[in-house]
Amino acid sequence: MVRIFNEVISSPEQLRELIGFPSVRAASKDQSRLDRHCIALIEKSPFVLIASSDAAGNLDISPKGDPPGFVRLLDEQTLAIPDRKGNRRLDTFTNILVNPKVALFFMVPGYRETLRVTGMARIVSDTALRESMAVGASVPDLALVVDVETAFFHCAKCVIRSGLWETEKWPAIDSIPSLGAILKDHAHAPDAVEEIEAQIRKSYAENLY
Repeated sequence: MVRIFNEVISSPEQLRELIGFPSVRAASKDQSRLDRHCIALIEKSPFVLIASSDAAGNLDISPKGDPPGFVRLLDEQTLAIPDRKGNRRLDTFTNILVNPKVALFFMVPGYRETLRVTGMARIVSDTALRESMAVGASVPDLALVVDVETAFFHCAKCVIRSGLWETEKWPAIDSIPSLGAILKDHAHAPDAVEEIEAQIRKSYAENLY
C-alpha cells in the first residue's frame, strides 16, 4: 500500500521555494579530478559505499572495507577497488554491466567530513593490478575501476548530529537480532539459528580473504 500525503513537493520550483539555493561555495566545490585533498582522505579510508543501479533504475548500495588505503589511486582521475570474498550475489557488478555509472562515499573513522565521488565503472581482471591489491597470499579475482567524473567533500553536520564517532552516544544494540536469526526469517532457512550462527562465525574467521 502506498501511503497518501497531503503536501507533496513535485517540482524544482517548489523545492527551491521551500529550501532556497546553495551558497556559491557549496555550489562550486565539485572537482573533476582527485586533488591532494581527496587523495589524502582516500589513502586513510578503510570503508567505502558503492551505489549503482540496473537498467530499470533499481538501486543498490554495497559496502566495501579493508585496511586503510585499500582503494588504489591509479592517477588523479582513476581509482580501483579490490573485490574481496563475499556472498557472490554480485549486485554491483551485474548493475555495472548494464549501467556503468556509480557513486562512492568514503569515510574515515574519527574524521567528521566525508568524500563523495561519481564516475563510470569497469570490471577488470588485469593480473598486475589484482596482484598489487593482494592481502598476504590472497589476490582478488576482480577489481572495480572507476573513472572519476566528480568529487567533493561533504560537510560534517550529519556526522555531528548522529554522534557517529562518539562512543558515549552509541545506542545499545542488544535489541537487534543476530544475523543468524535474521537469515532464519529473511531467507526462510531450514537450519537452526545456532547452526547458521556457527557458519557465520566460521566464515568471518576463515574466509575474509
